[in-house]
Amino acid sequence: MNNRKTLLAFTSIAYSYLFYQQSAGINFLVFTIIVIVGMLIFQPDLIKNKTWQIVAIGSVLSAGMIVFHHSNLSMIANFCSLTLLIGVSNHQDSSVYIGFLKGFVSIAFSSFKITFENFDEYILNQKKLEKKGFTIQKTTAFYIIPLLITFVFYLLYASANPEFGSYFQLPKDIISLQFCLFFLVGTMMSAGIYYQFFGQQLTEWDITLPNTLIRNKQKEKKIFQLTILKVENTKGIIVFSMLNLLLLFFNFVDFSVIFSDQKLPKGLHHSAYVHQGVNTLIFSAILAISIILYYFRANQNFYSRNQWLKRLAYIWVFQNTLLLIGVIFKNQLYINEFGLTHKRIGVYVFLILTMAGLISTFWKVLHQKTIWFLLRKNSWFAYFLLITSSFTNWDSLIASYNIHKASQLDVTYLLNLSDNTLPALKTLLIHPKVNLDTKVFDYTYLKENEYYKSAPIITQRVFILKQIEAFEKQYKAKQWQSWNYADEQIFKQLNKQ
Repeated sequence: MNNRKTLLAFTSIAYSYLFYQQSAGINFLVFTIIVIVGMLIFQPDLIKNKTWQIVAIGSVLSAGMIVFHHSNLSMIANFCSLTLLIGVSNHQDSSVYIGFLKGFVSIAFSSFKITFENFDEYILNQKKLEKKGFTIQKTTAFYIIPLLITFVFYLLYASANPEFGSYFQLPKDIISLQFCLFFLVGTMMSAGIYYQFFGQQLTEWDITLPNTLIRNKQKEKKIFQLTILKVENTKGIIVFSMLNLLLLFFNFVDFSVIFSDQKLPKGLHHSAYVHQGVNTLIFSAILAISIILYYFRANQNFYSRNQWLKRLAYIWVFQNTLLLIGVIFKNQLYINEFGLTHKRIGVYVFLILTMAGLISTFWKVLHQKTIWFLLRKNSWFAYFLLITSSFTNWDSLIASYNIHKASQLDVTYLLNLSDNTLPALKTLLIHPKVNLDTKVFDYTYLKENEYYKSAPIITQRVFILKQIEAFEKQYKAKQWQSWNYADEQIFKQLNKQ
């Protein structure tokens, strides 16, 4: 118990030291390593578990990508990975979705749980003590703890209303209210690492759910069940036959447009063309998986005369794959014309996830798997995709691709991306074919830490120069906790002659 409290105190102090008034950088990697080492000190057996090992490696890799790329996606990947790591550390056999849920709830609520449990313990102990006089325990229970709780709420109210906070300011050279609140939040989140909110019941329930279907045998109802299976099989064949014919005609028309002269139908723009394709794919994929899960449930999977139902289901999955390929072509046409954006990259991510869902559904029918098999495998795939996606510096890629490959360059969109685009934006300052005289709002202009209600209007050229100037100023003022390789390379490229 004391070991756990010591680890919590050390982790909270490390969190405050690494992140207070710092930006993302090597601090994420150091903190991730501290969390992993702390878990191993508290639970040495974790090192033997493959699930925990995989998630721990994913956490370190995502933290390394923060240092290397300094991107928002890598920070999201690191947070999700650490949350999952906390969840699986409590029970290593948890599925990804259960582990993430347990980790997230533990981070959010474990501190409240242990606080109230300790408070209740103090109260119960008082009943065993003498009624007269004030012992140390009584003083703590009735005075110190209420004062601490009151102080916590004071910090919250002071941060919400500076005017209120000004009436009760502490000397700045002694303590900072802002730091106290930051340290408190760090302690509350760190509590989830060593104190789990959930017990083992949720994971034990998850473990009991099988991946492979088991035939339900009931001899007294055998004839009746065979009749039901036969009827459902026939209905399934009719439904899949009609849907396959409909989707076949749709795919034929869709690919005819794509492979004719790659021109869009009259009155249809690229944006609407892609969005319609994605919306159709979403509906079709959900419908395909839902119908397959319905008709291939329970004993229908073991019905000896379901061969045609299976074949039609395979064709349905294949045709949905063709629909997915069609959306890929549409999205690429959109990108070739107008360049990359986060949303257009997000379409590809969705397509990859949809493909994984279709493949796993095909595997479910082929090998008689359960819906829990689909959830487990697809949640693992989503986790791996998130981690691997953080390996790419997407903002830098978007800027480079749009400047050199896109038919139409949207400079205003590039101005709203991260500092990773600054080297590419600097090349536009001397680009002979790019006009930077377009007016934009200067949302970087601040006054008293608040945006102007009406931001100043400046040219794109001035906006880029101000962004470069602001980045260089921030870079020079950074401490070691905020160091990252990406910013260092950006600074070097911006200062090349």
